[in-house]
Amino acid sequence: MKGDIGMKLIYKDLGYKYSVESISEFIKQDEFWSEPIFHFFPELLKFKGSFNKNSDNKDIGEKISETVGEMYRSREKEIQSKVISYQRNWNCYEKLINERFSSIFQFDTSDVLNNLICNITLNPISPRYLKEHVFDVFYMNSDEGSLGSSLHEIVHYLWFYLWNKKYKDSYEQYESPSLIWILSEAVVEQILNDEELNRINPYHKSGNAYPYFYNMTISGKLLYDYLNEIYKNNSIYEFMDKSYQFMIENEEEIRSQVL
Repeated sequence: MKGDIGMKLIYKDLGYKYSVESISEFIKQDEFWSEPIFHFFPELLKFKGSFNKNSDNKDIGEKISETVGEMYRSREKEIQSKVISYQRNWNCYEKLINERFSSIFQFDTSDVLNNLICNITLNPISPRYLKEHVFDVFYMNSDEGSLGSSLHEIVHYLWFYLWNKKYKDSYEQYESPSLIWILSEAVVEQILNDEELNRINPYHKSGNAYPYFYNMTISGKLLYDYLNEIYKNNSIYEFMDKSYQFMIENEEEIRSQVL
């Protein structure tokens, strides 16, 4: 460890254009991705089902941009206050988070993640961009909720950093719907199930991963029973090998249960 150097994360508000671009990307996707947007912002329901796959949808895009711009402006002060409160809360636990992730991933994580940026947006989907070390968080999160969301995303950065060093494959393989991506989303539960992290993570009781993983079964046995056993008895490097091999062997059954 390097003294008090920790994993550095800066929260930012990039303004209404960023939220416009982010919501515009997800609002036209399938229900799994778009429904949360319509749930939190019923004023956008008028655009539901309006997209033509054979068109650039420029007219609709302009109307969405105008509506989201109005939504942002009415919430701007709240979003800017969240920049301060989220940052303050993160700073309280930065050292602890670095210590726990360094132990879990078996290297000093501050060497790798000392330039993370979290953009606070209107998009409840909150995408992440691996190469850029950037991810988003929904502005309606509490301070504690924003920390829990950040922990989830940071697991992906650290997991794929090690994965890439180990397998030397392409970052393009780390996105949906690849099996590597499915595994990375599943193992968030094992990695974040840490006594010290549970103390500061409000999501550990309801689940750190996508809900469908908790009911997923392989040959009549819960997926997480398999993964918990592998995680408990192996190093993080061995866990990567053995959990991925398990996913390959059961890919068809796993994919049939991914929403």
